[in-house]
Amino acid sequence: MTTQAAKTGGYISGYDGNYYATTLTENREWPALDGAQEAEVCIVGGGLAGVNTLLGLRERGIDAVLLESSRIGWGASGRNAGFVAKGYAAGEGSLLAKYGMDKAKTLVSLTKNARGLIRERIQKYDIDCGPVIDGVLTVSWHDQPGAIVDAIKTANDHFDLGFEFKTREEVREMCRTSRYHDGIFSPHDYQMNPLKFLRGLAAAADKIGGRIFEQSAVTSLSKDGAGWLVKTAQGTVRAKHVVLSTAVYGDAVDKRLQFAAIPVQTYIMVTEPISEDAYAASLNTRYAIYDSRFCSDYYRRLPEGRLLWGGRVGLFAHPDNIAEAMTQDMLKVYPQLRGVVKPAFAWSGLLSYAAHKMPMIGKLEDGLWYNTGYGGHGICPTTAGGEIVAAAIAAGDTGYRAFDDFRLSFTGGKAGRYGAQMVYLWWKLRDHLNI
Repeated sequence: MTTQAAKTGGYISGYDGNYYATTLTENREWPALDGAQEAEVCIVGGGLAGVNTLLGLRERGIDAVLLESSRIGWGASGRNAGFVAKGYAAGEGSLLAKYGMDKAKTLVSLTKNARGLIRERIQKYDIDCGPVIDGVLTVSWHDQPGAIVDAIKTANDHFDLGFEFKTREEVREMCRTSRYHDGIFSPHDYQMNPLKFLRGLAAAADKIGGRIFEQSAVTSLSKDGAGWLVKTAQGTVRAKHVVLSTAVYGDAVDKRLQFAAIPVQTYIMVTEPISEDAYAASLNTRYAIYDSRFCSDYYRRLPEGRLLWGGRVGLFAHPDNIAEAMTQDMLKVYPQLRGVVKPAFAWSGLLSYAAHKMPMIGKLEDGLWYNTGYGGHGICPTTAGGEIVAAAIAAGDTGYRAFDDFRLSFTGGKAGRYGAQMVYLWWKLRDHLNI
């Protein structure tokens, strides 16, 4: 993980200059594990998947401990674009074609329900993660209006997603660029501050009895009679169940997870404030935007008039200057912002991608669960995953079996990056050739 910032100071310790850290109004820290703990469940990983699992368990009355190697939300969960959108990286059409109507509807419904649950939790636990702004617009990089109309019809007929077609004129009124054609508008998706949201979830779980320990990297995991023994540098947790919600940051607790995911880097830049006149001549909307390419740009307006711009995929080296690289990507779409925009923050983050482009949820063996692999999926699937695992442990619910087709598979370890790089280059070529 790399952060490059034009500003220094004002950051909350442990978040490495991430823009979102400058928006925090509190600096709550949880203690490191010191000594012995016992719990029904021990969760490893303090990102969205882990914290949602903890909160889901506590809401069901299950005693649970969470161990985080650094700070809550210090990784991808607290530094993403902040889009709250249904669905998976694999796409509804792909799920429908491969697995049939019933299973595809079940999987997509999980994320639709999660989208609603996120709103409920923001209100219930009074989580300050705004501004929460409705509406996400997917803009077409290619001039294929028939394909867009067909995609909307399929999504609405089969999954009741409520998508709306936006004409080229409507899209270009909101996004003043000739790069885009028509688009798909999702009125039910929205945007928010992901780090404040995640820390709010953690505070809610803590308030109802969830035990959270930061700076507590797991050093070993072993069987302990009918349960498990989890060790850190200064303590231990004995638990009947362990949930692994980490895969690419640091040393993997279980090699099966490490080898099942490819660590992929993505990049985000946040600008200094931009004038309203400049916005009116470029990004003339407050909707969150991403384009239809495989290697897409995604962006949105932030408070104070800042612009967040994300995109690109890296499997090996970072750009020499992330801020400059992302600014040039932005200027390809909005050349009218040249000389107007000044980067203030830029960072990268590691995402955990599986070859099937779906989350990985299930059991490695009795009492040992995994809930990980959310690269490219966003906030809704992690919420769904936390609920699925919490329900399975608390009540024996078998909903996690919906992910049986997306089990752990060997991706080649470090060598897998070379194959992934070739796939990425092929998809970039497809974007360029409009195929």
